Amino acid sequence: MKLTTARATLLLFLAAALPASAQTPPPTAPPPPPLWDAQIGASFVGTSGNSDTASTGIDFGAHRRGAVWQIESAATVVRTSSDDVTTAERYFGMVRAQRTLTSIIGVTSGVKLERDQFAGLDLRSVLDAGLSWALVHHTEWTLDGLTSIAWQHESRTVGDSTNDPVGVLQLLSRIPFGSAGDTTQRFTYYPDFTTSSAYRSEAEITAQAAMTAHLALKIGYLLRYAHDPVPGFKRTDSTTTASVVLRWKAAAAAPAP
Repeated sequence: MKLTTARATLLLFLAAALPASAQTPPPTAPPPPPLWDAQIGASFVGTSGNSDTASTGIDFGAHRRGAVWQIESAATVVRTSSDDVTTAERYFGMVRAQRTLTSIIGVTSGVKLERDQFAGLDLRSVLDAGLSWALVHHTEWTLDGLTSIAWQHESRTVGDSTNDPVGVLQLLSRIPFGSAGDTTQRFTYYPDFTTSSAYRSEAEITAQAAMTAHLALKIGYLLRYAHDPVPGFKRTDSTTTASVVLRWKAAAAAPAP
């Protein structure tokens, strides 16, 4: 009798579960990315009276996705002054092109330019070429890698300029917050093939949330480390930003590779 009752109870649970599972829609693939997208962010903080300070920041990012090549570009300007004396100033720009070879591997090349006299750099340029890696590509998480060899030039505010072969090893993670925003995490390591102690690294995390179709809020934190910095300067620099972002994107989807 007990066995019959248990079987009847199990059948009732199965009967209740089947309609619910039938009504659950299967997971859908994310929509294809747009043919191009661009955004520009700006931030400003200023005081006057007992103190006279100003802090401004501008950042730009854009992507162009073709059937063969994808192009990414970015630029950042950060400037802080106190009593009309500049206390921090940094300029950064980069362009990268990538072509997919398989579902995992691609070829890539890029150039980065940086000026930060408060870190002892009149100009730093890094020109690299290598392979890109699509390590994880799920709807809820993506992870991309980069392995390149590069040529690094530094014009310093103190001492002689340097020219060294270096490497570029990078991991870039992205976690979306539904359709309203996302967070990205990046770690980049630059080994120096001439002087092993002159390696550098960067760690960056950003979070962006949409307010409207074209307006978003963005916060970011960047930590830069140089094990062998320009003489007289510190090894570690950090930058925290909060900005309002304007965004645009194409109505057409990117062509399938």
